[in-house]
Amino acid sequence: MKRTLQIVLVFSFAAMFLISPVAAATSQGLEWGVALNDEVTYQFKVIEEGDTLLDEGVNVTVESTPGTIPDPVLDWLLLPYVDVDIVYTNGSALGLEGFYLIGIILAGGHFIIPLGNFTLLTELFMDSLIYNENSTIVNDGTKWGITYSTTDSGMAMQSHVYYLKEDGFLSRYTLEVRNMTSNVRSSVSLVRDGVGFDIIGFIQDNMLMVGIGVGVVVILGAVVCLRRR
Repeated sequence: MKRTLQIVLVFSFAAMFLISPVAAATSQGLEWGVALNDEVTYQFKVIEEGDTLLDEGVNVTVESTPGTIPDPVLDWLLLPYVDVDIVYTNGSALGLEGFYLIGIILAGGHFIIPLGNFTLLTELFMDSLIYNENSTIVNDGTKWGITYSTTDSGMAMQSHVYYLKEDGFLSRYTLEVRNMTSNVRSSVSLVRDGVGFDIIGFIQDNMLMVGIGVGVVVILGAVVCLRRR
């Protein structure tokens, strides 16, 4: 009896070390990259018709252990939500400013998504009721997300909701509305600290300026070549 108990204890102890993120992944390869109390900081900025109304740091903390991911997941809307707590870095709670983040609903309202199979996430999102002709999936080496753009009644709107592939946390959320007549812009942005310079996002948001810059470089190059002849 004593020998049997020892064997049970040995196997139980060994089993504790066999549990890993890989073992916890679903048959579709999905797994959470976050855990209880994980925290990420952001810069929250609101600009209304050129005037900065808000420019503050924000802390987002995983408030509860992420729930079990269905296996298999057959619908984007069935992906579990991870509960998060959002406060300013000084500890005060978000007030009505929280409504500025409603644009995240364009990605189903998720602040955190599971990792491991971004091809599946793309397929699920494109098959969901949220996806339409105004949506574009972004899937590169560091991030996965959705870009949404539309024009209505002389107003152009563009939104980006990107997640970092490293842990699934929201990486960048922007929502910009531009008056196509006056070119006056209003925008909301929640950008994660420490993710580095987002060259893809910069190009997308400043396509005109990038195009002008490329044009200037080409012209200068041609002038230099002509002078050398």
